[in-house]
Amino acid sequence: MFRNYYHYFIAGLPDIFLDDTEVQFHLLDFKHELEEHLRPEDYKLVELLFLPYDNQNLLQFLDEDFDQFNKLGKYTFQDFEVEFSDEREGMLPSYMYDFVEIFKDEELSKNVYKSWENLLTEMYYKYVLKTKNKFLKQWFEFNLNLNNILIGLNCRQYDLDAEKNLISDNEITRSIIKSNAKDFGLSVDLPYVSDIIVQAEKENLMAREKGLDQIKWEKVEEITLFDYFTIEVVLAYTIKLDLAYRWLELDEEKGREMFGKIINYLKSSFEFPKEFAINGKNK
Repeated sequence: MFRNYYHYFIAGLPDIFLDDTEVQFHLLDFKHELEEHLRPEDYKLVELLFLPYDNQNLLQFLDEDFDQFNKLGKYTFQDFEVEFSDEREGMLPSYMYDFVEIFKDEELSKNVYKSWENLLTEMYYKYVLKTKNKFLKQWFEFNLNLNNILIGLNCRQYDLDAEKNLISDNEITRSIIKSNAKDFGLSVDLPYVSDIIVQAEKENLMAREKGLDQIKWEKVEEITLFDYFTIEVVLAYTIKLDLAYRWLELDEEKGREMFGKIINYLKSSFEFPKEFAINGKNK
């Protein structure tokens, strides 16, 4: 299979570390650089990594909260207005149309037992896991598993219904729902489960989150160990830069606020907090 190589572009990228106190360029600027330097078929792979920002923007659009638009997303509120009208051009990923159809249809929405955010995330993963890029497929599977393990641990700690909060329905989520083992019986298939549990048990919230991001960082390095100057290296760098920027913008107070919202959401047992309500309905 023919592959594109980016020797000069990758050679010119500065080193980044998870605990950097400053980064030489903004993530949005880097995204523009990628669009300029990568071949179109490779840039489409990059866009899969940025779709979570579009997901956030879509939820804000449905909530008519136009001030919360994140520029890291590809699609504008104007794009959403066109795509969910009679003038649809078909520019959005297919799962977004499916999601909005469920969201707006009263009969279909009656069968939704998860938050709207979780449903959209679930549809997103189903969409991106169809990628033929081996690195991205491994990354998305890992990230989905990590998030579900954390959800399972939180639900167990606060005696909540995991099934209503887990993302997707697969062997991993079924083990999380059914198993009483500390590791949900997953350590054989997912050796990193024990590392996730160690970090999740930390009392210091910032240390906990930093440890979890370190696991992600190391996973990215592991699955690109033998890649050189390929799109996979660019994708890995993009993920790392995204993680690094998260820590540049996150102080301890914000970390506690973020964690508090997560726990309040879980405690509500799929009754979403008011600040995340869309059109007066639970997400």
